[in-house]
This record gives sequence, C-alpha cells and structure tokens, in this order.
Amino acid sequence: MSFASDSTENYLETEVLTATPQKLQLMMINGAIRFAYQAQQLSEQQEKEEAWERLMRCREIVAQILCSIKNDGSELMQNVAGIYFFLFQELTDLHAKDEYHRLEGVLNVLNEERETWEELCRQMPEAPERPSDSQREITSSDAEEMMETLDESANSENFEQRPLGSYGYGSNEDYYPNSGGGISFDA
Repeated sequence: MSFASDSTENYLETEVLTATPQKLQLMMINGAIRFAYQAQQLSEQQEKEEAWERLMRCREIVAQILCSIKNDGSELMQNVAGIYFFLFQELTDLHAKDEYHRLEGVLNVLNEERETWEELCRQMPEAPERPSDSQREITSSDAEEMMETLDESANSENFEQRPLGSYGYGSNEDYYPNSGGGISFDA
C-alpha cells in the first residue's frame, strides 16, 4: 500500500468518525450514486461481472439506509422507507432481468435524495441534540430500575389500591374476561 492510499484511507476514516448523522447519510447516498453510475458504465461496456459487483455495492448501501430508518409511525418515515424499499427492489429486479438501462430511474431518485440531504447539511451543520433522559426510548435494561420503583410505590403508605374500574377503564372483567378479575405478573 502506498503513502497516498494510506493518507486517503486515514482521511476518509477521520471524516466518517467525525461526521454528523446527516453528513453520514449524505456520504452513503453519494456512495450509492457512485456505484450505480459505475454499474451503468460497466454494463454499457459489456463488463457484466464488474457491473454486477458495483450494482451489489449500491444495493448494499440502499439496504443499510433502509435498515437505519427508525420508523416512528409517521407518514414521513413511512414515505422515506417506501422510497428506499422501492430502490432496493428496483436494483434487485433490474439485475435479475439484466436491464441496467433502468439504473437511470434509480439514479434520478438517489440524486433527489442527495439534494435533500445536501440542503439539510447546509441548514443543520451540527449534529442534532440527543434526547434528554426523560425523552429517550425505554429499553429492557431499564426494566429492573422501573420494577424497583413500582415495588417501592406499591409498598408505600400513600399508595391506594383501587379496582381497575375506578380509574375510568371499566372493570378487570371487561379486559380480561377469563382472568378471574385480576392481573398477575407471575410466570
């Protein structure tokens, strides 16, 4: 390995490690575009094996982007996931049918995505703030602490036990007709 390739590799590694999430997304999209263009050119030159390899690299990036989308149930996230799912399917299908000319449509979508993420990077050059502890997602590692808190609350003198119906949710039998009216957390 030469000094120049070592320098390039170190530069890219530093750029990835210090990039904001939005910049990383843009870098991934740029990689997908680069590999799609290469696949298109290699296919036109009848270099099918090399074209297939570049297409698979593009598809891997699209799959990674698709897997990284955190579906929060919003229409926006569903639409974004739909775009990348379409791209993944299109890349798979065009290879199976050896229709590399269809890469033009994939490239159009990826270029639109790039423009969107470039604009986001301009408007938001810094990483977004991480959610506070009160806003963060609850994970299974939090379960023990939460159970201790619930146990303490249940054992305190201020804890008033009331039937479920008194909280405005109907009776236990409404929700658990075969349970005998109670809820058990025992295994």
